[in-house]
Amino acid sequence: MDEFFRVLKELPIHYRQIFLDRAYVVTPAAGDGPSSDLDTQFRICYQFLKHAFGLRYLPTALDGCDQIFIRLDNHSSQEHTGLLKQFAQELPRYLNRLDLVVDVSFVNSKKHLRMQLCDVLMGAAGSHGNKMHLRRQEGQRGMSDKQKVRHELALHVYRALRRFDAEARGSSAFNWFETTGHGGDLTSRLNHKLRIWKFKPAVYQRDRGWENDHLDKQGRYQGPDIVPTVATEKPDSGDESF
Repeated sequence: MDEFFRVLKELPIHYRQIFLDRAYVVTPAAGDGPSSDLDTQFRICYQFLKHAFGLRYLPTALDGCDQIFIRLDNHSSQEHTGLLKQFAQELPRYLNRLDLVVDVSFVNSKKHLRMQLCDVLMGAAGSHGNKMHLRRQEGQRGMSDKQKVRHELALHVYRALRRFDAEARGSSAFNWFETTGHGGDLTSRLNHKLRIWKFKPAVYQRDRGWENDHLDKQGRYQGPDIVPTVATEKPDSGDESF
């Protein structure tokens, strides 16, 4: 982990992380059926590639053409794999950057070092956010050895991210589970070394069952408490739609 943050600081490497807050429940449009988990994964990946890296703000290459290579984890659905490849080919048109050429391939993350590293970083966030260190089996007192290791790793990663963000952006405000601000400058999506995006559906209802005061003492979800009001998430300036 320490080597990752050293390299992130010293080399032209950027890190982006997206996550879903389960408190935001998608409200389907009229006539739409329920989405499968694979449909949801596809839509998130679609939006992530379109917005999170700030590709539209890349400087124009001297020879007039830049090639972008995207490596994604193997997907169990051939249909969604084909759709993602098709979308990637059309990405330059969506971004109004016809000078870009996008190439997508799918790899086995278990054999891909960079993806394994991303898995560790995201796993640390998930473990911390889901309060896994508080879980206890019947008769268990205190954290298990595995819980201790995961909790220590999660805290180490959090402190490293907070420290790196403060140095890179000059900001004392860092939240692992909120979208990184851009201060009104959308080119920050390209220029920031580290960015986190909390993805929200365009139309949703809030499930208060995921709020801290609704969870049990071990951080477990006890059931839905849906706010009946349907909310709309406004897209950020310069975006198409979330």
